[in-house]
Amino acid sequence: MGITELTVTLWQERRVLEELLAATGQALAPPRDSAQGEAPRAASDLREELGLIRLARDVELAAVAQEWGLGPATGLAGLAAGAPTDSWRWVLDSHHQALTDLEVRLGAGRAAEAPDTTPPAGSPVQEEPPRPGGDGDGGPGSPGLPDSLLGHALNAVSEGSLITDAAQDIVYANAAFTAITGYTSEELLGKNCRILQGPGSDRVTLAAMSSRLQRGETFRGNILNYRKNGSPFWNALTVSPLRDDEGRITHFVSIQRDITAQVALQEELRFLALHDPLTGLPNRSGLEQRLGTAPAATDVALGVIRFDNFRHVSDTFGRHAGDALLREMAHRLKSNLRTTDFLARIGGDEFILLIAGVDDAEAQRQIGSVAARLHRAVETPVPLGGGNSVQVGMSMGLALHRAGRDGFDDSRRRAEAALSDRTVHGDRGRQWWSLAGPVDPSPHPGSGTSATVPGPGGSARRAGDPVPAPHGPAGTLSLVLQPVVDLRTGKVDLLEALARVSIDGHPPMGPADFLPALAAQEVDQLFQDALEQALSHLARWDRSGRVFRVSVNLSPSTLLDPGCTGWVASALERHGIAPDRLVLELLETGAITSPVQVAALWNLRTLGVCLAMDDLGSGYSSLQRLSVLPFSAVKIDGALTAQLRTRPVRTLTILAMLVQMGRDLDWDVIIEGLEDAALTEAARILAPPYGQGYFLAPPLEPADVPAWVEVFAPPGADGGLETFLGALAYTWQFTRLRSPHPGPQDRCPLTAFLDAHAEPGSPALHWHGLQHGPAEDAPEPGARLVDWLADRSIEEYARLPLN
Repeated sequence: MGITELTVTLWQERRVLEELLAATGQALAPPRDSAQGEAPRAASDLREELGLIRLARDVELAAVAQEWGLGPATGLAGLAAGAPTDSWRWVLDSHHQALTDLEVRLGAGRAAEAPDTTPPAGSPVQEEPPRPGGDGDGGPGSPGLPDSLLGHALNAVSEGSLITDAAQDIVYANAAFTAITGYTSEELLGKNCRILQGPGSDRVTLAAMSSRLQRGETFRGNILNYRKNGSPFWNALTVSPLRDDEGRITHFVSIQRDITAQVALQEELRFLALHDPLTGLPNRSGLEQRLGTAPAATDVALGVIRFDNFRHVSDTFGRHAGDALLREMAHRLKSNLRTTDFLARIGGDEFILLIAGVDDAEAQRQIGSVAARLHRAVETPVPLGGGNSVQVGMSMGLALHRAGRDGFDDSRRRAEAALSDRTVHGDRGRQWWSLAGPVDPSPHPGSGTSATVPGPGGSARRAGDPVPAPHGPAGTLSLVLQPVVDLRTGKVDLLEALARVSIDGHPPMGPADFLPALAAQEVDQLFQDALEQALSHLARWDRSGRVFRVSVNLSPSTLLDPGCTGWVASALERHGIAPDRLVLELLETGAITSPVQVAALWNLRTLGVCLAMDDLGSGYSSLQRLSVLPFSAVKIDGALTAQLRTRPVRTLTILAMLVQMGRDLDWDVIIEGLEDAALTEAARILAPPYGQGYFLAPPLEPADVPAWVEVFAPPGADGGLETFLGALAYTWQFTRLRSPHPGPQDRCPLTAFLDAHAEPGSPALHWHGLQHGPAEDAPEPGARLVDWLADRSIEEYARLPLN
């Protein structure tokens, strides 16, 4: 384990120690009557939990001690003395002091449990936790592990932990391990650790791990593993042997950490370093890397492509239209290239093309053949949105380039000179490209097209009739409730209360229409009225045997009122609703800068209410707000979800990182904006806990909620794939980790989808087949399959009817 990882581990354990220190106050207090609340935790239970913390940590500390040249049995105090820096001494000393304080307090508490056998008050408790494989009172699947030990076994730490016997068969898995992998403890007991391995697990790493463990050494490394549902994850793994008194290995203990987000981020950064973020094509660095890896003396034609009147398109329709044009042209050019050719975007509307296998004698014919294919890119108009489209032409200048002899800049200048010469002197009706160098370009008929830029089509979009805004108490407040669906189980236990205001007989208005017109005091009153109605609905459903939770929106400005927490506490008590059944969603309509607001949020959390950040990715949401405020849930903004339709691969990466962040920080993550089958299917594959949107459920009248929940059937329950976006999400989760697909191809959900949606002979069928072959053959066809599915996902969206 590295130094950074140990720092994180120590501070995670420090939080657990602080909880245990607080619990000792209960353990030393006289037991309360059961009617008054939960009985305090016994000091013996706390001592067992302390022993487990020490057992889990000792495996990692021994590895660090070895790195620092210290003895393998060096404890925290010894590590602090031998630490290489003062900051490390402070961290280790602090952690050691927390352990000592807890032992002292537990030692003092022993008198209350067994006064005849307790050492003098204040003396530290020197207990060693039972060894795995030693004497004990039995445990599930392993008679060598005490049941009391397994009751708390390594659940005090956030990393996944396994204990195996000497044959590496699992005898214990902690809660974090089952959460990471999806297996239950019962499914794991007695199984070999190979259950996590799959087609993408690196054989070299597996061999190195086996070799070290056979020699009785600790193994540390990263490896691609697979969850029960077949999805891959990167695992930072430490495995150490445990020996009996005679030095024989009896067990192995492993600490495992899901580092999928870090690996995916590294891959994303590596991709961004070599690719253009707008089009996804290689950038100049990617192009130079390609040229640098070409065999010496390889002849290619280097072409510079520009689009006619591109600036006029941007000036006429706006920058977003120009971006849409570039993305579409990049897609069209790339789809008309041979697999041996290479396309990059350098900047603006300038693209660089490498045509492979060109020699002096046949240059005109070879380039002409490729150019004829490329010209298909401009033969149909490009839609720009809003009913507008544009037909463009393109021009290309080329120069022959010999790898290892010609520099990129020199070849580019000669190609640009040929482009300039064609633009100024060329006959646009005869040929749209020109080759520099000793070969004179001959006429090549039938390929030119001039740019035509029509004006914006259609009339201007008309704004709707103005809706009167509420002033004072004239409006009538009502609530509709939108279900939040557990995407793992299909169950619904959370409903978001959405305010509607009716004024003078007008149709009900949503918050976007009436909130801007309200003063601060009116916003506060609106929150209290909405809270009152929402809790009254919960109480009525409780009486009919239906138990739900409800979320109510809370404006940051309301937190400035000193009575905010009191309003919530009073309403909960009045309706008899437990605080943890209320979720307050912090609106993104204002900043939280006042200490009064921060204190109010912490008071609400202390009350037991759950707090959620609404619309993560918009407004005032930020990592700083997430890091300092006591949120238990985050809602990903629907506008970000919608970008799956136009920028699917990039948006999948962002959403997956947010979902993983929620797992790491123990937040409930809700993806909003699931408005159609494709978005919902992609979200289900990303595996956040919850989803919300019109495709799952529209906002319902309160009286309709119980009946709707009774008949609701979640989509995608059979695990199949129905949309191109869902198929893309399924494939992308493996491709981003350079992993093949697990299991046999005939049982892969993508097989049935491609059989139904890909034409016979489609390259996608071949690329998918390679995903079920050797791991080293998977990355390149996987990337091609992702591109193919992304293109068809965008086309699928374009065919949807406009609402």
